[in-house]
Amino acid sequence: MSQCKFPHLFAPLEVKGQVIKNRMMSAPNMLFHTVDGRATDFYIGYLEHKARGGAGIVNLGEVSVGDGGNHTPEMIKTLDNMPIFAELSACIREHGALASAELTHGGMRGKPQFNREIMPMGPVSYTSMYDGKTYPGMTIADMDRVVAQYADATEYMLSCGFDTVLLHFGHGWLPAQFLSPLVNTRTDEYGGSLENRMRFPLRILKAVRDRVGEDQLIMMRVSGSERMEGGFTDADITEFLSIAQQYVDLAEISCEGFTDNMASTYRPLGLNVEFADHIKNSGKVHIPIFSVGSILYPEQAEEIIASGKADGVSMSRALIADPYFPEKTLLGRDDEVTPCLRCLNCTDGDNADRHFVCSVNPLIGREARLGFGEDIGKARFRKRVLVAGGGPAGIEAAVTAARRGHEVILCEKTGSLGGALKFTDTDSLKADLHRYKEFIVREARRAGIKILLHTEVTKELADSLNPTDIIVATGAKPVVPAIPGIEKACHAAEVYSREDLAKDEVVIIGGGLIGVETALHLVNTGKKVTVLEREAEIIRDARGLYRFGVFRKAQELGLTVITGAKCTEITDTGVVYEKDGASVTLPCDTVLYAVGMVSDRKLYFDLAGSGEKMALAGDARKVGKVSGAVHDGFFAAMDVGKI
Repeated sequence: MSQCKFPHLFAPLEVKGQVIKNRMMSAPNMLFHTVDGRATDFYIGYLEHKARGGAGIVNLGEVSVGDGGNHTPEMIKTLDNMPIFAELSACIREHGALASAELTHGGMRGKPQFNREIMPMGPVSYTSMYDGKTYPGMTIADMDRVVAQYADATEYMLSCGFDTVLLHFGHGWLPAQFLSPLVNTRTDEYGGSLENRMRFPLRILKAVRDRVGEDQLIMMRVSGSERMEGGFTDADITEFLSIAQQYVDLAEISCEGFTDNMASTYRPLGLNVEFADHIKNSGKVHIPIFSVGSILYPEQAEEIIASGKADGVSMSRALIADPYFPEKTLLGRDDEVTPCLRCLNCTDGDNADRHFVCSVNPLIGREARLGFGEDIGKARFRKRVLVAGGGPAGIEAAVTAARRGHEVILCEKTGSLGGALKFTDTDSLKADLHRYKEFIVREARRAGIKILLHTEVTKELADSLNPTDIIVATGAKPVVPAIPGIEKACHAAEVYSREDLAKDEVVIIGGGLIGVETALHLVNTGKKVTVLEREAEIIRDARGLYRFGVFRKAQELGLTVITGAKCTEITDTGVVYEKDGASVTLPCDTVLYAVGMVSDRKLYFDLAGSGEKMALAGDARKVGKVSGAVHDGFFAAMDVGKI
């Protein structure tokens, strides 16, 4: 037998008679595939993918305990819907994982449109951010009803074959609202002191335990800290768990705050481990403690457990990027695990568009029609495929085509693979994206692809290679703004390949993602940077939580941003811009611009009509981010060899 590289990560754990085969929990996340109160086949396939990949526990995410607590479309717990829930649990248990359902109540964060007769309420009266209406604080009768909902929901999910439930008491949901001294300003026995603020959450836990009995495994997620002055601390949560452990058998420790509990690439890895460590080693809490939050890599997870900071780890986005993370790691193939970017495309897309998309995994969430990856076999007909461009779109296309059994030639005009992601070789903040870039280059090297570097595809070269299919992934080119003196400036991306380009004082014209994230890198390396943006807001090409993460990092680094500023001239000593009708001169040593990109499709049109089947992928098809590149490349390759 071979020696396991990560023995602590793969040590089984027995809790309440249930065996967890390893120390990895697939943390819950919502998936907007609930229609008319029922989870769709897409949800079932998604959960099965996680279980097939080898996680010890797999959670069905965000199942509201009932009306009044819905933040997302409710999975309605009726007799008619039991077969659907039973299939959701079966698809997990069939692969050796424990099936768990996360039970939630949104409280003040519930969305009125997803509730029927009971509107969302919290510990105190509040004005909803969703409909602007004011709702009253909960009465004792309201609390009694919610306590019963938790017990009823737990009993229902267990009757549907789930091995356990994960009671969500963190992330600003109703129990966390009661625990928070910042939110819970009640003056009765349910507010004020920690003892009082714990009273309602403990009532819920006791009711659940009383309903299901002592022998049933019950888990809980709780935030280890509010991370805000005046909020609850890990010491408070230690006290809470010292009592709660008589009702629950395992606690998963997260934290409050969107930019922390759903952290972007700009936040530290494992940012909640310290809370788990303090709680586990307090001497007061004796149940297993799992840590959740930006745990992405097997060596990181192994260290957390081996050092005694936690008994296990929960991972959400890492297992979205690659559900086979556990099995690959167990088999010593951890270098084949697709890394998560912490780009938050999954969460932002799910919330904004009700369409769950992972930037680096085209299959996740659509297994019901595309399968699980390992069951995508060889193409019906073997083809000779030419891929032009060695960036993320081109590499994904080439690797996928090779796995499908095609002969693949990948041409890259520069001397290395990686395309637009090569900037991460020198960027001081994009470690997650750099790890992904290194991963895709490795994948290309071991996929049996013929790689031609320093080779630009032309019509003559394509004719000589005689491919049956051509995938053009030639990227995009910067838009050069029509500003007098623009020849004195360079595109922002050039700072990564020209170490001496950026001097001490830098102005960047353009406040989109490229401009602002380049600015963050430069400020982080000691430069003084000002970003000029002509619109009223910056990074409008970023979404939701990732955008908040960029704002937070800009604030932390002290980045100077001037909005409503139209650049009118670049001089030898600085930049002239107009704002509010006045002309302002801003001295600087270096001027950069990032005002957009335009697809480079010249090769595509040069080759059109030559007889080969052709496809555009990545920025050459539509300027975007890693997600568009990877998905385009994957599906372009999947379309090869059908007939």
